[in-house]
Amino acid sequence: MTLIQNLRQMAANMPHGAKFPTVRQLVKELGATQYAIQSAIKALNDEGLLQSRVGDGTRVIGSDQSEQAAQGVLRVLLLHHVEPNARGEMITAQLHDDLTERGFRVVTIAYSNDDDISTLLGAGIFDICVLQPRFSVLTVRLLDVASRCSRHLIVEGKNMDGLGVDLVASDHIKSMRLALQHLIGLGHERVGLISEDRDGGEAPIDFEQLYEFWTHTTQQGFVRSFARRAAFSYDDAPVDQLVHCMADWKRMEAVDRPTALIVWGRFTAVQVHEATEANSISIPEDLSIVRVCSTSLEALHGGVFTTVGRSTQSISNAISQIVRWRADNPSAPRRTEHTSPEVLVRKSSASVPI
Repeated sequence: MTLIQNLRQMAANMPHGAKFPTVRQLVKELGATQYAIQSAIKALNDEGLLQSRVGDGTRVIGSDQSEQAAQGVLRVLLLHHVEPNARGEMITAQLHDDLTERGFRVVTIAYSNDDDISTLLGAGIFDICVLQPRFSVLTVRLLDVASRCSRHLIVEGKNMDGLGVDLVASDHIKSMRLALQHLIGLGHERVGLISEDRDGGEAPIDFEQLYEFWTHTTQQGFVRSFARRAAFSYDDAPVDQLVHCMADWKRMEAVDRPTALIVWGRFTAVQVHEATEANSISIPEDLSIVRVCSTSLEALHGGVFTTVGRSTQSISNAISQIVRWRADNPSAPRRTEHTSPEVLVRKSSASVPI
């Protein structure tokens, strides 16, 4: 029996309004970690079986899963990685509210590794599971555990095929095309790329592959490829590698130097500004910059950077749509929904300096 099943059974055997054991008591009794116990209690709060209040502890208030199933309520699990992610938190919150308003029974659980999910969840608890790995690695084991706890699995944010799950994926090709079209329309023939180094590997990521394809197939003047990677930091201090990337740009000969850069990743507007200021680069007088990132996060564009990306609301809407479609079409073939990016023009991009 899994931890959630164990606690659910414990609550089902207690009268309405009864005081549920404390986290400390459950850790001692069940031998599970404090994090696992807290996550399970939160899930049972979302189900409506328990209610936790500051100063009053946790009490039994609701009916069990069998009563909900008898009422025909579809149960949706939102499963997301705990890594700090403002964009992901907004998507999860918007999706939770939307599905709840539409009559789904929604439970939200954060995980830090595969073992968390194995401990918390059993087989066949939910009708639909929406897995949001964010920037973490999506392992085969995690997919297997998530699939076993639900009848249908939807994965958000990963571009992958052939795994037998529904997908809500980003359209990286369209994002790169929109960024390039915008800059070429402003007269830029030499465009460089700075991308976030997320795994430390040497294999080129999607945006680097798309950029390399463009630089090797277009006839936009004599393009000298400028592609760099920089590791992301959650600190507000300048990112050293980002500063070095801008220094590399400045050291290039003027005839080869890109007149515009596409910057892809979670770097904040402050970090990008400080990296250019550290190299005495003026935006957009010396260099135009287009960010490829979420359009909903002020910290990423600062109201200054031209942005190509998707809003959190558009992603949430796409997930909600595929959840509702899958609920109505349980036997249909697996489906991939691509969310479309848009261009929000701000003052960081301008025509080529004369």
